[in-house]
Amino acid sequence: MTVREFLRVMWEGKYLLVGAVVLALAAAFLYAERKPEVFEATATVQINAVDLGDGDTPATTTTVDTDPRLVEAPGVLDLVGEAVGAGVSPRLLATLVSGQYDAATQVMTITTTAGTPAGAVELANAVASAYVESLPGVIDDQIAEIDARRDALRTQLDAVDEQVKSKPKDPLAGAERSTIIDQYQTLSASHSTLESIVTPAQVLTPATGSSAVVVGLPRASIVLLGALAGLAVGIGLALARRALDSRLRGRSDAAEAAGVPVLAELYGVTRAAKSYRRTPVLPVSSRVASPFTESIRELRTALHVAMQDREHAVVVVTATDPHAPRSFIAANLAASWAMSGRATGAVSGDLRRPDLEDLLPRPNGPGTDPDGLRPTQVPNLRFLALHDPTMDPADYLATDRVRETVEAARDAGEVLVIDAPPVLAAADATILGAFADCVVLVATAGRTVRTVLVEAAERLRINGVPLTGVALAGVKGDSRMVYASTYGEPAEPEPVEPEPAVSEPAVSEPAVSEAVVPEAVVPEPRTPHPPTFPPTGARATAEPPAAADPEVEPPTPAQVAPTIGRLLRTARRS
Repeated sequence: MTVREFLRVMWEGKYLLVGAVVLALAAAFLYAERKPEVFEATATVQINAVDLGDGDTPATTTTVDTDPRLVEAPGVLDLVGEAVGAGVSPRLLATLVSGQYDAATQVMTITTTAGTPAGAVELANAVASAYVESLPGVIDDQIAEIDARRDALRTQLDAVDEQVKSKPKDPLAGAERSTIIDQYQTLSASHSTLESIVTPAQVLTPATGSSAVVVGLPRASIVLLGALAGLAVGIGLALARRALDSRLRGRSDAAEAAGVPVLAELYGVTRAAKSYRRTPVLPVSSRVASPFTESIRELRTALHVAMQDREHAVVVVTATDPHAPRSFIAANLAASWAMSGRATGAVSGDLRRPDLEDLLPRPNGPGTDPDGLRPTQVPNLRFLALHDPTMDPADYLATDRVRETVEAARDAGEVLVIDAPPVLAAADATILGAFADCVVLVATAGRTVRTVLVEAAERLRINGVPLTGVALAGVKGDSRMVYASTYGEPAEPEPVEPEPAVSEPAVSEPAVSEAVVPEAVVPEPRTPHPPTFPPTGARATAEPPAAADPEVEPPTPAQVAPTIGRLLRTARRS
């Protein structure tokens, strides 16, 4: 997935993204507001040591037992409970106290937590004092343990002495006796050292109010982490939505699903339809360039290549679902062929919803031609409606009368465009597709489900309909289409700054009287004439235009539209 595709997925899932971020921010804010503050205080205790040794033997350092778990010992916590207040459980205090010993500096660091800074400081100092008071008892326990070990060594030594007496030359017995004696001497030295320690430890740095700090993240950090978590969840939801969404997303997706190429991506269909409802003039017949009109011309060119220069060709325009703007695209496609100078016919093959007839209204001229096609407001474009209220639409389209009518309309012009109902809505599209040389399947990006397009294309193939390609509507315009639709428009003239006046050297009066000064040649004013264009859809000829007849009917909207378009472009540039 490219960066552009990722950003498009995020934009499509923007509501999920924003919702996840807002919910995460609200949860983080509530948690930060309701979370009780916990303060931490620290006190340090210096452990005293005694070094024993003389000049011949290295000095050994002996201290009281420095196990950090002694800070949480029941005897210490009992003293702390008496100091901070009656009724405090030693088990609760054990969760609020911890110790850490540094062998290099022989310092025991005591850390406590409480709901207030003063409570944390009071608890830290109480634990430090209770720990120092408990150390003499710890020394007594160590001495008692050493005495027990010395008694055990004396018992072992007596047994070894008996063995040595019975076997004086036994080397193992002699070595064991030496080891026992060394261990006994070491324990005796430790015993003497511990007895010599008068003050095992003292409080080095008591806890103070300034040293109490808040434990955990501040509120701002909690809210920021909540926003980041919400953003991550929103991105995951947007990606999951895209993965579970089976709608068409682009040209490659539609081509893969239908098994045929995408003939054109139709840009700005919705905007063009809104413009048509405001001014009932088809966008293609107005001759105003736009992304939609350029897309229709691209579709017309692709179909012209697929026709292989047939003298008479039938193009059926159908769709995957009723929501696709099929009739509007068919009307503009037929108008595009007519504007290119081809004799074109448009047939309304949707007997259930005949929208094409409203898109191609009758002009103010005469009625129906002898071949059954009536003229429209677009030059070179005639219209034919298939209708029989006495029969079912599918049954009526399958009759020989309809076949003969379509063949006659095809022979009456160069291109015949048939607006057919959606493929999956009824059998009408497959029946009309049998008359066609090319069939265009209209799908909508972001709305048509992929499986629907697959089923529609498969149904056309099963019935032998010549599916030429897909026209993908609902595609948003990009800079390429804007450039293509505005290419060729005159650029705005840049303002010309007046040239500064150049002073000429002074000339004496005699020189002026003798000099021959030529008269200034002033060009005659030219009356601007607007450029003349041939009528819309008519072929250009070398003959001069005929004089206007006052009895001729006023021009149709399609003929006036080019002038309106030029005036609008001029107004935008000004």
